[in-house]
Amino acid sequence: MTHSASSSAALQAFDRYASFTDLRALKEVSMKPLRKSMRVNTLKCAVTEFQSWAKAKKWTIEPVPWCPEGFFVDRVNREEAMGKDLLHVLGYTYLQEAASMLPVSLLDPKPGETVLDMSAAPGSKTTQIAARMQERGTLIANDVQEKRIWSLISNLQRCGVINVIVVRKVGQWFAGNMTEKFDRVLCDAPCTAQGTVRKDSDALTYCSQDNIGKMARLQRELLESAIHATKVGGRIVYSTCTLTPEENEGVVMSILRKFGDQLKVVDPRENEQWKIDNGQWDAAIADSAKVQKELSKDYPLSIVNYPFLRLWPQTCDTEGFFSAVLEKRAPTKDRRWQKEEPEPLDFLVPSRVKEVTERLADWYGTSFLREQETLLATSELTFVLPKEFHVLRLPVAPYMSGLPFGKLTNHGLTRLSHEMATLRGHEATKQVLRLDAAQFKDVFQGKDLAQGPVGIDDGDVLLAIEDPAFDRPIVIGRGVLKGGKILNRLPREIVRMFG
Repeated sequence: MTHSASSSAALQAFDRYASFTDLRALKEVSMKPLRKSMRVNTLKCAVTEFQSWAKAKKWTIEPVPWCPEGFFVDRVNREEAMGKDLLHVLGYTYLQEAASMLPVSLLDPKPGETVLDMSAAPGSKTTQIAARMQERGTLIANDVQEKRIWSLISNLQRCGVINVIVVRKVGQWFAGNMTEKFDRVLCDAPCTAQGTVRKDSDALTYCSQDNIGKMARLQRELLESAIHATKVGGRIVYSTCTLTPEENEGVVMSILRKFGDQLKVVDPRENEQWKIDNGQWDAAIADSAKVQKELSKDYPLSIVNYPFLRLWPQTCDTEGFFSAVLEKRAPTKDRRWQKEEPEPLDFLVPSRVKEVTERLADWYGTSFLREQETLLATSELTFVLPKEFHVLRLPVAPYMSGLPFGKLTNHGLTRLSHEMATLRGHEATKQVLRLDAAQFKDVFQGKDLAQGPVGIDDGDVLLAIEDPAFDRPIVIGRGVLKGGKILNRLPREIVRMFG
């Protein structure tokens, strides 16, 4: 059986949706590849800079309606994978499916808030939340699987996220241990992933009714935990990348039946920034209403026309997706029995922070540290975090806190991390080597540079390029000037990608 025939046969799983949507359109679009899309990481790059970069590369870009930083991208020259584009490698952009950008836009996190991403890995939505928070506030990024957590950490560090604490807990843990601690909670729940069939032809393989039922039970537990963890007046967004009514409308309607008096369903059309002129918002809400009507016999509620968003793949030419926005209006759980909280994080004393930053400022012309930030010590590295983390008490040991800042050397100078170099290296006024095209190619292939530059002292240097799209140098990493040569210190995973 050919791949096309196999995929077509698998799409028979969609036949159960005949009364909800145009089945022919659903199957036709599910056989087509997804449009490429990416999000500008505004912690490192302005949208206007990305637009200039894309124009120079002759990309055709189209804004994602619900995400001002998101763009559909079409390229004439597709020889180079988008994952190898320099801006993506440096964390200036993030390859992310357009529908996946929707939940964070609905969550609408603000600077200074305390936010939980309950199922955070691999980090697309977590890094999007962080960009919206603009380095202020506290972001807790949780996942239960260690392997996935390392992917999450990698993406957080590539994108330069500072105000984050990564923890490893089952999502249900937050209900009793961090009750009413968060201003906003994203519950992007594990699901059967039917909506991803356009990029994964095997997505329908594990969609038996038994598996759907198991996932729905888990999702209800996670959503209930998210609600308990949210402060009164706070917002919860529940989302999945599947199409089954049981995992989408059914989960939220069952929660509303249980906590209807304590929750309000938020209509996304009430917010100006969420409006879509071409009526796709109304269509997504109407599509969910059809499903709710069918489910109403199982969930007897006074209202069966809630403004949930159901994106069939053909609605906006994306993945299939579902989102619901809830506001907590009253307590849902007693807070008296929360566990004892551990000791605070091990920060460097202010005098040591001052010493580190003064040495960096003397060497590079900038300290790389903001007034509202401080440093955390570990056995090998220092990490940069907001000072407000001083008063934070978590009833769990963090997996990781903040962003790698640098390593203390035997000479007293902090060897700046690659992550900090690519986040704020453009602020340096000394020890910066601007690479020409040949040097740039050599560095990304892992080679050392044979000739040392004039006017740069022996020791650590920042490697940078100039590009017309940016009015500042793009720092690509670090090197060490020694014996007249620049020793390459780019991370191994980048060198392996281009070597």
